[in-house]
Amino acid sequence: MSEKNVVLNPAKKNRRKIIRSIVQLIIVIFLAVVLIRVVFLTEKRVDEKIPLENKDGFIALSYFGVSRGDSPKYVSKKNLKEQLALLERQGYKTITQQDILDFYEKNKPLPEKSLYLSFEDGRTDSSIFAQNIMENLNYKATMFTYANKMDTRDNKFLKPKDLLLMEKSGYWELGSNGYRLTYINIYNDKGQSLGMIDENDVPNKTTIEYYNHYLMDFLRNQYMIPSETRQEMEARIKKDYTSMHDIYKEELGEVPRAYAIMHANSLYNNMEPLVQSVNDKQIKKTFSMHFNREQGAYNNADADLYNLSRLQVSPYWSTNHVMMKIRQASKQNVEFEVGDHELAKKWSIVNGAVQFKNNEMTITSPPSSEGRVLLKKTLPEQYTANFAFKGNVVGQQSIYLNYDEKNNSYIRVALVDNDIVVSEKSPGAGVVEKERFALNEIKWNEEEYAFNKATVYTYQDTQKGSRIDEEEYPRNLTKKRVFNIAVNKDKITIDVDKELSKTIEINPAIQGSQIGFGALFSKKDTSHEQYADDIYDTLVEDVLISDKNDQTIFTNQYTNFDKVKYKTVTIFNRVVDFFIETF
Repeated sequence: MSEKNVVLNPAKKNRRKIIRSIVQLIIVIFLAVVLIRVVFLTEKRVDEKIPLENKDGFIALSYFGVSRGDSPKYVSKKNLKEQLALLERQGYKTITQQDILDFYEKNKPLPEKSLYLSFEDGRTDSSIFAQNIMENLNYKATMFTYANKMDTRDNKFLKPKDLLLMEKSGYWELGSNGYRLTYINIYNDKGQSLGMIDENDVPNKTTIEYYNHYLMDFLRNQYMIPSETRQEMEARIKKDYTSMHDIYKEELGEVPRAYAIMHANSLYNNMEPLVQSVNDKQIKKTFSMHFNREQGAYNNADADLYNLSRLQVSPYWSTNHVMMKIRQASKQNVEFEVGDHELAKKWSIVNGAVQFKNNEMTITSPPSSEGRVLLKKTLPEQYTANFAFKGNVVGQQSIYLNYDEKNNSYIRVALVDNDIVVSEKSPGAGVVEKERFALNEIKWNEEEYAFNKATVYTYQDTQKGSRIDEEEYPRNLTKKRVFNIAVNKDKITIDVDKELSKTIEINPAIQGSQIGFGALFSKKDTSHEQYADDIYDTLVEDVLISDKNDQTIFTNQYTNFDKVKYKTVTIFNRVVDFFIETF
């Protein structure tokens, strides 16, 4: 190394440090300004006078966190805004914890369309990114927290002073997820017992195969035999509730009235009876209500105040997916998001819901059945269809060719669990599978596999090794697949990602003149995996349908100007998100 380089390298290193420090300072100032805006400059919420005529029940939605952009773990700010704004336009009004207590204890009616909104884990990002949305809608929500996060230095979690100011604004109430998030009776994928570990100390979550939450079971040894007596178990669990009570009293002045235990769906559902009994007593002693269950969005008038349910919204759900979930649970007449009405006029919805937004169409299926949409325009005998499917890998995304709605006949090319399946349906006949082709394997991270880990399990279960099936994909895994399909009178040619190219003869009896897209959930067994869902979203991007002379029949593709604009905004947002997450 030259003397010059020896001299210059430290300077370069120092410059990098200075630049990094400046960037960090800018990000800190930005976040501080946002937090000050949220906490200190918020105008106090004004309660609305709303007719109270609902004696039936209410829906409850819960979000684990809110991110600035798209995230695999938390709902994005734009999606949260779209979902809540659609509910508000339909007349949904947020209700308070007191409203719920009065509904069950005094038979006091609720607003016609009532929504109990909550955010779990006490995350700072939820407060920052949800606040402006709630102000614009005049919505109120509960912020659930962990008591042991009150004195943490981790800026991801809200501090007592922040929570008190949020509560004072009128837009927030406080709730509790418990004292702490600690796992017990942990086993890794090799069947080895890891004992008890706090969430922040888990070395590698991808290797954990089974676990339970601190309040959900006896402490057990490596053979799943209880290592504590009944009295010791009861004392341990009572101590957790006492610690939680004392922290809230000291930091907030009172214990929140609403509770949402971790892990949901365990209490009153095959839990060890002795453990269930002590939890039940402590919960009813400490709290006024308990959201014990998740997945169901609706609580009717006969629900148990200590066994209420909320729908925990998954980050990858479309707005119409959330609406479909609400309709499924509540049987209420829920409206769906249309998006671009001019594009929507060109399509006919056969079943389900469709949102048209920029260069995307999102087809949402009804529960346990297919969503389907057809282009109204008549197609010639020869045409090409270029598009991309971007939905979750586990599910069925379909394009319908030569569709005859009157005779219910068609050629269907479907992307099913990473296979291409070509089927046909002749007039008056059933669906017949013609061809099936496997696409190249998709690489994915084991962190994306959401096991139903916190559950009832035996020692024998823990010794069976990893439950990850290398031939299966997690339900939340997405993959973009680009299609180019050429349709002729007697054959179709299918090209996918330039890795698969097939020509298939078609039945001459199937000669409809429409084209469409479909969405259907996968019926594969997922008893070992969380979030098995009978509602599915097909995402179709950059559709271009042309005749044999390359004349456009339909397209939702960006213009060149819009494409440049979109890419510029995307790059900028990624840079900002990178610095926020990194520094």
